[in-house]
Amino acid sequence: MMGKSYNDVVSGTVEHDPPNQSQGQDAGSFESGHKDPAPAANCSDLHSDTDAQVAVAALTTRRPATMQLDIALNERHWKYLLHFATKICADIVAFDEPGQNPMRDLIPATLQYPFLLHVMLANSAFHVFNISQGPVSMTGREENGRRHQGSITAAQSTPNHRFYTDALVAKQQALASLAKFITAVDPVNFDLVLGAVLLFINYDLIESGKEQWKPHLEGARKLISLLETPPYRQQPMSNLRTFLLSEFLVYNILGSTFRFSSSAKLFPDCIDLNPILQYAESNNYLSLPGPLMRIMLKSFILSESLDSVEDLSIEHQERLKGLLEEALAFNPTQWLQHFRPASPVDDLGKRLHIASAHRYAVCIYLARFIPYNNPLLDPTGGSAVISLTGLATGIIRHISWIKPDDTLFKSITWPLFLAGAESDDLEERKWILETLDLFYNELRWGYIRTVETTLWDIWGFKEEGVLCWVTEVKRRGAEILIA
Repeated sequence: MMGKSYNDVVSGTVEHDPPNQSQGQDAGSFESGHKDPAPAANCSDLHSDTDAQVAVAALTTRRPATMQLDIALNERHWKYLLHFATKICADIVAFDEPGQNPMRDLIPATLQYPFLLHVMLANSAFHVFNISQGPVSMTGREENGRRHQGSITAAQSTPNHRFYTDALVAKQQALASLAKFITAVDPVNFDLVLGAVLLFINYDLIESGKEQWKPHLEGARKLISLLETPPYRQQPMSNLRTFLLSEFLVYNILGSTFRFSSSAKLFPDCIDLNPILQYAESNNYLSLPGPLMRIMLKSFILSESLDSVEDLSIEHQERLKGLLEEALAFNPTQWLQHFRPASPVDDLGKRLHIASAHRYAVCIYLARFIPYNNPLLDPTGGSAVISLTGLATGIIRHISWIKPDDTLFKSITWPLFLAGAESDDLEERKWILETLDLFYNELRWGYIRTVETTLWDIWGFKEEGVLCWVTEVKRRGAEILIA
């Protein structure tokens, strides 16, 4: 579904589970040799993905004999790059069509931009580290539900510490290299720097999805503000620029899930949102329909004067009611009539279910401003606009149609989290956790484990009588990016 597993990358074979970690050698390890092999031949031995081979092989075919990279790439580094080109790049988009993956197109630029090379290595190494830990056992959940993904500190003492260490070293090298380069941003290298910042956010999602993503999103916002000046504008925007801006738009929207007040405006007024929204709804891996993203952007204006539920005025309530009614009026079937698929194999039936799940999720997103005893939500008052538990059930019903071998399975996390946050049904909660376990075993991005932990925290808050889980999550300092 989401690219081949780590075993495919290192051995060219398909296995259902990672190798036994108790073996003397690192589980599924990269070879430890420090020679600098001929990468094109090495890649050919490892993987049959043509686009990935071409991208990584370009590092040698395009490099003059006199050009030296800032690090000596050993065989393990080349394999990390190939893993990035095959697995990470495929995970970042909804459909990995031949020649249509902008992130993979950045790989040859690592010849000139070391920060780009290092952040790609960091993403890949941490992903390999996650894979080396083995799949989550859905039968191993403790009764109180507090089974976590495993302590990173403890994992350092396992035979797989090499991957974890490689990831940390590469990340620090990327940060240091980018810090030196950031003052030299110009219209020529702008998209490459923006792409590196995006990969820092992706690294945090692969690691845990905790708050380290926030300064990178703020850095991206400052870079994007340069688009106000004519030298940085593109008419029309390149595919790479459109892809990057769509990624940041989605992260900016979803990053507000645990905030009442929105961040500063992401795009200057000169930027046309239409092509960005169109790309995001069709090939961002979250598959969030453009009309629903517009509604969420409108809520940012509302939230500028809203710091907590205690600030919810009558005017706020009326405007929220209007946004909720607008979201409820979104018709996924009608939307699909004008939808432009990113791939000829895009299953529009599955798109319908994902769009419907997102519709309900956006309603929950908007309602997160509102205490449970507010008339807009209180079913006993006669004026309720929505039922939060009913929305949660609707999300689960639609997502149940999406299976692990469906490409759009990677789109489930955000709506599934919001369904879990509002569900009071124990069977629904169990199904959500089991589905998230399946999803983690497919993707191996660490933020999925953090999502599960946060759901258990929210269920605890609700048992304590908390009226707004967003407020409590914020108060306890657990703001994560759920993507």
